[in-house]
Amino acid sequence: MEHSSPASRRNSPATADLSAADYVRLLHPTGSIGKVSFVMIRSRDEAITRTYSAETAPIIAESLLDESTYLTLNRFNGPRDGGRLAQINALYLDLDVHRLPGSNQPHEHWIEKLHMELDAKSIPRPSVLTFTGRGLAAIWLIDPLPKEARPRWSACLSCLIGLFKHLGADSACSDVARVFRVPGTTNLKTGQEVRTVDGTLRRYGFDDLADRIFEAADRPTRRQLSNRKAEQAGKPRSGEPRGLASRKRFAMISSDLDKIVSHWGGHVPEGKRNTFLHLVATCLTHTASEADIEDQVLRTAASATPDLSEREVVGIIRSAERQAQKACSSTPVLDGRLHYSGARIAELLEISDDVARTLGLEQVFSKEERARRKASREKERRMASGATSREEWLSQNSASRKQPWKAAGMSRTKWYELGLHNALRPT
Repeated sequence: MEHSSPASRRNSPATADLSAADYVRLLHPTGSIGKVSFVMIRSRDEAITRTYSAETAPIIAESLLDESTYLTLNRFNGPRDGGRLAQINALYLDLDVHRLPGSNQPHEHWIEKLHMELDAKSIPRPSVLTFTGRGLAAIWLIDPLPKEARPRWSACLSCLIGLFKHLGADSACSDVARVFRVPGTTNLKTGQEVRTVDGTLRRYGFDDLADRIFEAADRPTRRQLSNRKAEQAGKPRSGEPRGLASRKRFAMISSDLDKIVSHWGGHVPEGKRNTFLHLVATCLTHTASEADIEDQVLRTAASATPDLSEREVVGIIRSAERQAQKACSSTPVLDGRLHYSGARIAELLEISDDVARTLGLEQVFSKEERARRKASREKERRMASGATSREEWLSQNSASRKQPWKAAGMSRTKWYELGLHNALRPT
Protein backbone atom coordinates (compact mmCIF):
# COMPACT_ATOMS: atom_id res chain seq x y z
CA MET A 1 0.00 0.00 0.00
CA GLU A 2 1.33 3.46 -0.88
CA HIS A 3 1.58 5.93 1.99
CA SER A 4 0.15 9.35 1.27
CA SER A 5 2.19 12.52 1.34
CA PRO A 6 1.45 15.34 3.81
CA ALA A 7 -0.25 17.26 1.04
CA SER A 8 -2.64 14.40 0.36
CA ARG A 9 -3.74 14.41 4.00
CA ARG A 10 -5.59 17.67 3.43
CA ASN A 11 -9.31 17.48 2.72
CA SER A 12 -10.03 16.03 -0.68
CA PRO A 13 -11.72 18.79 -2.72
CA ALA A 14 -13.88 16.25 -4.53
CA THR A 15 -15.17 14.83 -1.26
CA ALA A 16 -15.49 17.92 0.91
CA ASP A 17 -18.98 19.40 1.20
CA LEU A 18 -20.82 16.92 -0.99
CA SER A 19 -24.47 17.80 -1.50
CA ALA A 20 -27.03 15.49 0.09
CA ALA A 21 -28.01 14.19 -3.35
CA ASP A 22 -24.41 13.46 -4.36
CA TYR A 23 -23.77 11.79 -1.01
CA VAL A 24 -26.75 9.48 -1.52
CA ARG A 25 -25.66 8.70 -5.09
CA LEU A 26 -22.15 7.89 -3.86
CA LEU A 27 -23.48 5.47 -1.26
CA HIS A 28 -26.29 3.97 -3.33
CA PRO A 29 -25.61 4.13 -7.08
CA THR A 30 -28.39 3.85 -9.62
CA GLY A 31 -29.18 0.21 -10.36
CA SER A 32 -28.28 -1.03 -6.88
CA ILE A 33 -30.22 -4.00 -5.54
CA GLY A 34 -32.58 -3.16 -2.69
CA LYS A 35 -33.93 0.06 -1.21
CA VAL A 36 -32.66 2.73 1.17
CA SER A 37 -34.42 4.30 4.12
CA PHE A 38 -34.35 7.81 5.55
CA VAL A 39 -35.07 8.16 9.25
CA MET A 40 -36.30 11.55 10.49
CA ILE A 41 -35.98 12.00 14.25
CA ARG A 42 -38.51 14.62 15.37
CA SER A 43 -38.31 14.12 19.11
CA ARG A 44 -36.96 11.76 21.71
CA ASP A 45 -40.01 9.56 21.23
CA GLU A 46 -40.83 10.09 17.56
CA ALA A 47 -38.98 8.82 14.49
CA ILE A 48 -40.40 8.47 10.99
CA THR A 49 -38.96 6.13 8.36
CA ARG A 50 -39.39 6.58 4.62
CA THR A 51 -38.07 4.04 2.09
CA TYR A 52 -37.15 4.68 -1.54
CA SER A 53 -35.36 3.12 -4.50
CA ALA A 54 -31.74 4.04 -5.20
CA GLU A 55 -32.97 6.10 -8.17
CA THR A 56 -35.45 8.17 -6.16
CA ALA A 57 -33.54 8.59 -2.90
CA PRO A 58 -31.11 11.36 -4.08
CA ILE A 59 -34.02 13.52 -5.19
CA ILE A 60 -35.86 13.02 -1.92
CA ALA A 61 -32.74 13.74 0.18
CA GLU A 62 -32.69 17.43 -0.75
CA SER A 63 -36.22 17.87 0.64
CA LEU A 64 -35.30 16.42 4.05
CA LEU A 65 -32.49 18.79 5.06
CA ASP A 66 -34.65 20.82 7.43
CA GLU A 67 -35.10 17.77 9.66
CA SER A 68 -32.69 15.65 11.71
CA THR A 69 -32.34 13.10 8.92
CA TYR A 70 -30.34 9.87 8.80
CA LEU A 71 -29.68 7.43 5.92
CA THR A 72 -29.13 3.66 5.86
CA LEU A 73 -25.67 2.58 4.73
CA ASN A 74 -26.81 -0.85 3.52
CA ARG A 75 -29.82 -1.73 1.38
CA PHE A 76 -32.97 -3.70 2.19
CA ASN A 77 -35.97 -5.38 0.62
CA GLY A 78 -38.33 -2.79 2.05
CA PRO A 79 -37.96 -0.65 5.19
CA ARG A 80 -34.65 -1.11 7.02
CA ASP A 81 -34.57 -4.30 9.05
CA GLY A 82 -31.85 -6.90 9.50
CA GLY A 83 -34.24 -9.61 8.41
CA ARG A 84 -34.88 -7.83 5.09
CA LEU A 85 -31.23 -7.25 4.20
CA ALA A 86 -30.70 -7.16 0.41
CA GLN A 87 -27.07 -6.04 0.00
CA ILE A 88 -24.19 -5.17 2.29
CA ASN A 89 -22.70 -1.93 1.07
CA ALA A 90 -20.14 -0.61 3.56
CA LEU A 91 -17.98 -0.91 6.66
CA TYR A 92 -18.15 2.05 9.02
CA LEU A 93 -17.04 3.71 12.24
CA ASP A 94 -18.93 6.22 14.39
CA LEU A 95 -16.09 8.06 16.14
CA ASP A 96 -17.36 9.86 19.27
CA VAL A 97 -14.26 12.04 19.58
CA HIS A 98 -16.21 14.48 21.76
CA ARG A 99 -15.92 11.93 24.57
CA LEU A 100 -12.10 11.78 24.41
CA PRO A 101 -9.48 13.83 26.28
CA GLY A 102 -8.72 16.88 24.17
CA SER A 103 -12.23 16.89 22.70
CA ASN A 104 -12.00 20.67 22.33
CA GLN A 105 -9.61 20.11 19.43
CA PRO A 106 -11.07 20.97 15.97
CA HIS A 107 -12.28 18.07 13.87
CA GLU A 108 -9.28 18.51 11.54
CA HIS A 109 -7.07 17.33 14.42
CA TRP A 110 -9.00 14.08 14.72
CA ILE A 111 -9.04 13.56 10.94
CA GLU A 112 -5.24 13.86 10.87
CA LYS A 113 -4.96 11.44 13.80
CA LEU A 114 -7.26 8.92 12.11
CA HIS A 115 -5.33 9.11 8.84
CA MET A 116 -1.97 8.63 10.55
CA GLU A 117 -3.19 5.51 12.32
CA LEU A 118 -4.79 4.07 9.20
CA ASP A 119 -1.57 4.59 7.26
CA ALA A 120 0.49 3.01 10.02
CA LYS A 121 -1.83 -0.02 10.04
CA SER A 122 -1.84 -0.28 6.20
CA ILE A 123 -5.63 0.10 6.14
CA PRO A 124 -7.01 2.17 3.25
CA ARG A 125 -8.55 5.53 4.12
CA PRO A 126 -12.37 5.82 4.16
CA SER A 127 -14.34 6.38 0.98
CA VAL A 128 -16.07 9.27 2.71
CA LEU A 129 -15.51 10.96 6.07
CA THR A 130 -18.28 13.07 7.57
CA PHE A 131 -18.19 15.64 10.36
CA THR A 132 -21.39 14.87 12.26
CA GLY A 133 -21.57 18.07 14.31
CA ARG A 134 -19.45 16.79 17.18
CA GLY A 135 -17.81 13.57 15.95
CA LEU A 136 -16.74 11.78 12.76
CA ALA A 137 -18.41 9.11 10.63
CA ALA A 138 -15.95 7.06 8.57
CA ILE A 139 -17.42 4.95 5.76
CA TRP A 140 -15.57 2.40 3.62
CA LEU A 141 -17.76 1.61 0.62
CA ILE A 142 -17.31 -1.96 -0.64
CA ASP A 143 -18.29 -3.91 -3.70
CA PRO A 144 -21.80 -5.08 -2.70
CA LEU A 145 -22.01 -8.37 -0.80
CA PRO A 146 -25.03 -10.71 -0.65
CA LYS A 147 -26.82 -11.12 2.67
CA GLU A 148 -25.20 -14.56 3.07
CA ALA A 149 -21.87 -12.81 3.71
CA ARG A 150 -23.24 -11.11 6.83
CA PRO A 151 -21.29 -13.28 9.35
CA ARG A 152 -17.97 -12.46 7.65
CA TRP A 153 -18.92 -8.79 7.40
CA SER A 154 -19.93 -8.67 11.09
CA ALA A 155 -16.64 -10.24 12.19
CA CYS A 156 -14.66 -7.72 10.14
CA LEU A 157 -16.67 -4.74 11.40
CA SER A 158 -16.25 -5.87 15.00
CA CYS A 159 -12.49 -6.10 14.45
CA LEU A 160 -12.38 -2.63 12.86
CA ILE A 161 -14.27 -1.11 15.80
CA GLY A 162 -11.86 -2.78 18.23
CA LEU A 163 -8.88 -1.27 16.41
CA PHE A 164 -10.22 2.26 16.92
CA LYS A 165 -11.88 2.11 20.34
CA HIS A 166 -9.20 4.52 21.57
CA LEU A 167 -10.45 7.05 18.99
CA GLY A 168 -13.99 6.81 20.29
CA ALA A 169 -15.33 4.07 17.96
CA ASP A 170 -18.88 3.30 19.14
CA SER A 171 -19.24 -0.47 19.66
CA ALA A 172 -23.02 -0.14 19.24
CA CYS A 173 -22.48 0.95 15.64
CA SER A 174 -22.15 -2.64 14.42
CA ASP A 175 -25.54 -3.61 13.00
CA VAL A 176 -26.53 -3.84 9.34
CA ALA A 177 -29.46 -1.46 9.81
CA ARG A 178 -27.23 1.39 11.08
CA VAL A 179 -28.05 4.92 9.86
CA PHE A 180 -25.72 7.95 9.64
CA ARG A 181 -26.57 11.65 9.47
CA VAL A 182 -27.16 13.14 6.02
CA PRO A 183 -24.80 16.00 5.00
CA GLY A 184 -26.54 19.36 4.87
CA THR A 185 -28.69 18.67 7.95
CA THR A 186 -28.06 20.22 11.35
CA ASN A 187 -27.02 18.37 14.49
CA LEU A 188 -29.62 19.72 16.90
CA LYS A 189 -27.45 18.84 19.92
CA THR A 190 -24.67 21.21 18.86
CA GLY A 191 -26.31 23.43 16.23
CA GLN A 192 -23.52 22.57 13.78
CA GLU A 193 -24.00 21.54 10.17
CA VAL A 194 -23.25 17.97 9.14
CA ARG A 195 -20.90 17.87 6.17
CA THR A 196 -18.47 15.62 4.32
CA VAL A 197 -14.86 16.60 4.96
CA ASP A 198 -12.65 13.97 3.33
CA GLY A 199 -12.55 10.62 1.54
CA THR A 200 -11.13 8.66 -1.36
CA LEU A 201 -14.52 8.22 -3.12
CA ARG A 202 -13.38 4.64 -3.84
CA ARG A 203 -15.13 1.33 -3.40
CA TYR A 204 -12.99 -1.48 -2.01
CA GLY A 205 -13.04 -5.22 -2.54
CA PHE A 206 -14.27 -6.67 0.75
CA ASP A 207 -11.86 -9.60 0.96
CA ASP A 208 -8.74 -7.45 0.53
CA LEU A 209 -10.02 -4.76 2.90
CA ALA A 210 -11.00 -7.36 5.50
CA ASP A 211 -7.57 -9.02 5.28
CA ARG A 212 -5.86 -5.68 5.95
CA ILE A 213 -8.09 -5.08 8.96
CA PHE A 214 -7.50 -8.56 10.37
CA GLU A 215 -3.74 -8.30 9.80
CA ALA A 216 -3.69 -4.94 11.61
CA ALA A 217 -5.39 -6.63 14.57
CA ASP A 218 -2.97 -9.55 14.42
CA ARG A 219 -5.80 -11.92 13.57
CA PRO A 220 -5.82 -14.60 10.83
CA THR A 221 -6.99 -13.62 7.38
CA ARG A 222 -9.59 -15.56 5.44
CA ARG A 223 -6.88 -17.33 3.43
CA GLN A 224 -5.05 -18.33 6.61
CA LEU A 225 -8.28 -19.66 8.13
CA SER A 226 -8.96 -21.58 4.91
CA ASN A 227 -5.48 -23.12 5.06
CA ARG A 228 -6.01 -24.11 8.68
CA LYS A 229 -9.33 -25.70 7.78
CA ALA A 230 -7.65 -27.68 5.01
CA GLU A 231 -4.99 -28.86 7.46
CA GLN A 232 -7.68 -29.97 9.90
CA ALA A 233 -9.60 -31.92 7.25
CA GLY A 234 -9.57 -35.58 8.06
CA LYS A 235 -8.47 -35.10 11.65
CA PRO A 236 -10.72 -36.58 14.36
CA ARG A 237 -13.39 -34.22 15.66
CA SER A 238 -13.69 -33.42 19.34
CA GLY A 239 -15.81 -35.96 21.20
CA GLU A 240 -15.36 -38.79 18.69
CA PRO A 241 -13.04 -41.80 18.88
CA ARG A 242 -9.94 -41.29 16.77
CA GLY A 243 -10.60 -42.21 13.16
CA LEU A 244 -14.20 -43.37 13.70
CA ALA A 245 -17.28 -41.61 12.38
CA SER A 246 -20.36 -41.56 14.58
CA ARG A 247 -22.33 -43.93 12.31
CA LYS A 248 -19.54 -46.54 12.26
CA ARG A 249 -18.94 -46.32 16.01
CA PHE A 250 -22.61 -46.93 16.84
CA ALA A 251 -22.75 -49.79 14.33
CA MET A 252 -19.92 -51.39 16.30
CA ILE A 253 -21.74 -50.73 19.59
CA SER A 254 -24.86 -52.33 18.15
CA SER A 255 -22.80 -55.41 17.25
CA ASP A 256 -21.40 -55.47 20.81
CA LEU A 257 -24.94 -55.35 22.22
CA ASP A 258 -25.86 -58.41 20.12
CA LYS A 259 -22.86 -60.28 21.56
CA ILE A 260 -23.79 -59.22 25.09
CA VAL A 261 -27.40 -60.41 24.86
CA SER A 262 -26.19 -63.73 23.43
CA HIS A 263 -23.81 -63.97 26.43
CA TRP A 264 -26.88 -63.50 28.63
CA GLY A 265 -28.63 -66.43 26.94
CA GLY A 266 -30.73 -64.34 24.56
CA HIS A 267 -32.67 -62.46 27.26
CA VAL A 268 -31.64 -59.28 29.08
CA PRO A 269 -31.57 -59.71 32.87
CA GLU A 270 -34.16 -57.93 34.99
CA GLY A 271 -33.04 -54.43 35.96
CA LYS A 272 -31.23 -53.86 32.68
CA ARG A 273 -34.07 -54.31 30.19
CA ASN A 274 -35.15 -50.67 29.77
CA THR A 275 -31.54 -49.52 29.61
CA PHE A 276 -30.58 -52.17 27.05
CA LEU A 277 -33.52 -51.42 24.75
CA HIS A 278 -32.87 -47.67 25.06
CA LEU A 279 -29.24 -48.23 24.00
CA VAL A 280 -30.38 -50.32 21.02
CA ALA A 281 -32.76 -47.51 19.99
CA THR A 282 -30.01 -44.88 20.43
CA CYS A 283 -27.74 -46.84 18.10
CA LEU A 284 -30.52 -46.84 15.51
CA THR A 285 -30.77 -43.01 15.61
CA HIS A 286 -27.21 -43.02 14.25
CA THR A 287 -27.32 -46.01 11.91
CA ALA A 288 -30.88 -46.28 10.54
CA SER A 289 -33.53 -43.99 9.10
CA GLU A 290 -36.20 -42.61 11.41
CA ALA A 291 -38.83 -44.69 9.60
CA ASP A 292 -37.01 -47.94 10.46
CA ILE A 293 -36.53 -47.31 14.17
CA GLU A 294 -39.93 -48.56 15.36
CA ASP A 295 -39.84 -51.85 13.46
CA GLN A 296 -36.28 -52.72 14.55
CA VAL A 297 -36.86 -51.83 18.21
CA LEU A 298 -40.06 -53.91 18.28
CA ARG A 299 -38.17 -56.93 16.89
CA THR A 300 -35.40 -56.56 19.49
CA ALA A 301 -37.94 -56.13 22.30
CA ALA A 302 -39.83 -59.27 21.28
CA SER A 303 -36.70 -61.42 21.47
CA ALA A 304 -34.44 -59.80 24.09
CA THR A 305 -36.82 -57.97 26.46
CA PRO A 306 -40.20 -59.74 26.15
CA ASP A 307 -41.12 -58.86 29.73
CA LEU A 308 -41.22 -55.12 29.06
CA SER A 309 -44.73 -53.69 28.79
CA GLU A 310 -46.00 -52.29 25.51
CA ARG A 311 -46.11 -48.84 27.10
CA GLU A 312 -42.42 -49.02 28.03
CA VAL A 313 -41.39 -50.21 24.57
CA VAL A 314 -43.46 -47.55 22.78
CA GLY A 315 -42.03 -44.86 25.07
CA ILE A 316 -38.48 -45.88 24.13
CA ILE A 317 -39.39 -45.87 20.43
CA ARG A 318 -40.99 -42.40 20.51
CA SER A 319 -38.04 -40.97 22.44
CA ALA A 320 -35.61 -42.35 19.84
CA GLU A 321 -37.71 -40.96 16.98
CA ARG A 322 -37.62 -37.51 18.57
CA GLN A 323 -33.85 -37.78 18.92
CA ALA A 324 -33.51 -38.78 15.26
CA GLN A 325 -35.40 -35.64 14.20
CA LYS A 326 -32.92 -33.32 15.91
CA ALA A 327 -29.92 -31.69 14.27
CA CYS A 328 -27.44 -34.28 13.04
CA SER A 329 -23.72 -33.58 13.08
CA SER A 330 -20.53 -35.60 13.23
CA THR A 331 -19.50 -33.36 16.15
CA PRO A 332 -21.38 -34.54 19.27
CA VAL A 333 -21.63 -31.07 20.82
CA LEU A 334 -23.56 -29.88 17.74
CA ASP A 335 -25.67 -33.04 17.46
CA GLY A 336 -29.15 -33.36 18.96
CA ARG A 337 -28.86 -37.14 19.25
CA LEU A 338 -27.46 -38.98 22.26
CA HIS A 339 -23.78 -39.97 22.25
CA TYR A 340 -22.79 -42.68 24.74
CA SER A 341 -19.16 -43.70 25.11
CA GLY A 342 -18.32 -47.40 25.15
CA ALA A 343 -17.11 -47.01 28.74
CA ARG A 344 -20.45 -45.54 29.82
CA ILE A 345 -22.38 -48.39 28.18
CA ALA A 346 -20.13 -50.95 29.88
CA GLU A 347 -20.88 -49.22 33.18
CA LEU A 348 -24.65 -49.13 32.56
CA LEU A 349 -24.79 -52.83 31.62
CA GLU A 350 -22.14 -53.89 34.18
CA ILE A 351 -19.85 -55.45 31.58
CA SER A 352 -16.40 -56.19 33.01
CA ASP A 353 -13.23 -55.92 30.95
CA ASP A 354 -12.71 -59.67 31.30
CA VAL A 355 -16.12 -60.27 29.72
CA ALA A 356 -15.37 -57.65 27.03
CA ARG A 357 -12.16 -59.47 26.11
CA THR A 358 -13.85 -62.89 26.19
CA LEU A 359 -16.67 -61.73 23.90
CA GLY A 360 -14.35 -59.75 21.62
CA LEU A 361 -16.27 -56.49 22.14
CA GLU A 362 -15.01 -53.64 19.98
CA GLN A 363 -16.40 -50.61 21.84
CA VAL A 364 -18.11 -51.59 25.09
CA PHE A 365 -15.35 -51.64 27.70
CA SER A 366 -13.77 -49.34 30.30
CA LYS A 367 -11.38 -46.44 29.75
CA GLU A 368 -8.62 -48.52 31.31
CA GLU A 369 -9.22 -51.33 28.82
CA ARG A 370 -9.20 -48.80 25.98
CA ALA A 371 -5.82 -47.48 27.17
CA ARG A 372 -4.46 -51.05 27.49
CA ARG A 373 -5.56 -51.92 23.94
CA LYS A 374 -4.07 -48.71 22.58
CA ALA A 375 -0.74 -49.42 24.27
CA SER A 376 -0.77 -52.98 22.92
CA ARG A 377 -1.43 -51.77 19.37
CA GLU A 378 1.33 -49.20 19.64
CA LYS A 379 3.76 -51.85 20.88
CA GLU A 380 2.87 -54.14 17.98
CA ARG A 381 3.29 -51.27 15.53
CA ARG A 382 6.73 -50.39 16.89
CA MET A 383 7.88 -54.01 16.86
CA ALA A 384 6.68 -54.38 13.26
CA SER A 385 8.74 -51.33 12.30
CA GLY A 386 11.87 -52.92 13.75
CA ALA A 387 12.02 -51.33 17.20
CA THR A 388 14.06 -53.17 19.88
CA SER A 389 12.17 -54.54 22.87
CA ARG A 390 12.92 -53.10 26.29
CA GLU A 391 14.40 -56.44 27.42
CA GLU A 392 16.81 -56.55 24.49
CA TRP A 393 17.81 -52.95 24.96
CA LEU A 394 18.52 -53.47 28.66
CA SER A 395 20.50 -56.65 27.90
CA GLN A 396 22.67 -54.95 25.30
CA ASN A 397 23.22 -51.79 27.29
CA SER A 398 23.91 -53.73 30.49
CA ALA A 399 26.57 -55.70 28.65
CA SER A 400 28.14 -52.49 27.33
CA ARG A 401 28.43 -51.10 30.84
CA LYS A 402 29.83 -54.28 32.48
CA GLN A 403 32.09 -55.27 29.53
CA PRO A 404 31.91 -59.06 30.23
CA TRP A 405 34.25 -59.84 27.29
CA LYS A 406 37.17 -58.55 29.34
CA ALA A 407 36.46 -61.10 32.10
CA ALA A 408 36.37 -63.79 29.37
CA GLY A 409 39.76 -62.61 28.07
CA MET A 410 38.57 -61.71 24.55
CA SER A 411 37.60 -58.71 22.42
CA ARG A 412 34.09 -57.25 22.36
CA THR A 413 33.67 -58.25 18.71
CA LYS A 414 34.69 -61.88 19.39
CA TRP A 415 32.38 -62.06 22.40
CA TYR A 416 29.36 -61.04 20.29
CA GLU A 417 30.42 -63.32 17.38
CA LEU A 418 30.36 -66.31 19.73
CA GLY A 419 26.83 -65.30 20.86
CA LEU A 420 27.87 -65.06 24.49
CA HIS A 421 25.66 -61.95 24.88
CA ASN A 422 22.55 -64.16 24.59
CA ALA A 423 23.39 -65.78 27.91
CA LEU A 424 22.73 -62.42 29.59
CA ARG A 425 19.21 -62.07 28.23
CA PRO A 426 16.33 -62.76 30.62
CA THR A 427 14.69 -66.15 30.13
